[in-house]
Amino acid sequence: MTAVYPCSGLVDAYLAQLSNDFEVSSVDGICYVASPFARPDGEVIELEFTSLPNGQTRISDMGDTLAYLYVNGLTLTRTVLDRARDVARGYGVTLERNALVAAGSPEINGEDIHRLIQAALAVASLIHGRRTASRVIFDDEVESFIIQTGATYDSDFIVQGARERHTFKFHVNSGSNLLIQPLSAATESAAHAAAERWAYRAIDVTQDDSALKPVVVLDDRNNRRNVWTHAAQAPINEFAILWENRQRLEEMLVAVVP
Repeated sequence: MTAVYPCSGLVDAYLAQLSNDFEVSSVDGICYVASPFARPDGEVIELEFTSLPNGQTRISDMGDTLAYLYVNGLTLTRTVLDRARDVARGYGVTLERNALVAAGSPEINGEDIHRLIQAALAVASLIHGRRTASRVIFDDEVESFIIQTGATYDSDFIVQGARERHTFKFHVNSGSNLLIQPLSAATESAAHAAAERWAYRAIDVTQDDSALKPVVVLDDRNNRRNVWTHAAQAPINEFAILWENRQRLEEMLVAVVP
């Protein structure tokens, strides 16, 4: 006769063990919880609990999930963010300024915590769709950089110049009027020609509106750094930032984040 395994209490035993694996701490009135669940890199999912003025409790992953995707090679384009937002929505979780967020009643129940952890695990799995670094398009890399700063932006922004209309790849809002244009070239001569074209466009838009701030980001990744010689950069120097000096761009972007 086959022995019957006693099923009663199995789930309770698992949940009891699971509860022991959560670590809870409080700092300045904010509650932090380190869960026993980990992303593919082995780092555990941590949650932040804060009280909202309307009496609800806000649960957030503090942006860790998207940061994990970024540092592990997934370029955070708007398309990727839309996918992450869709995945999170399936668990009743929203994406707010790069953080996964769930809002619950003043008395948080297990379902709210469970939804956010499941959303974090699901969004983290998007890492499997990353491209190799050599295939990352420079426009995508610059866009990802803008997103990481938390700045609000528009793509393919059309602006009127003194002579004609021009399209810049990114326009950063929040009153900064930054017009950001990534620029790649394969040869020094092509770089010089592109620099002349974008210098004309940058000057044209600032002549029509001096509040506009064009920034041309030059692609000097890997072997392209030899393309942007002093002569190639000369026409665009007033508006240019080399990618290796992108901290200057970050300072501009962070200065306008509300």
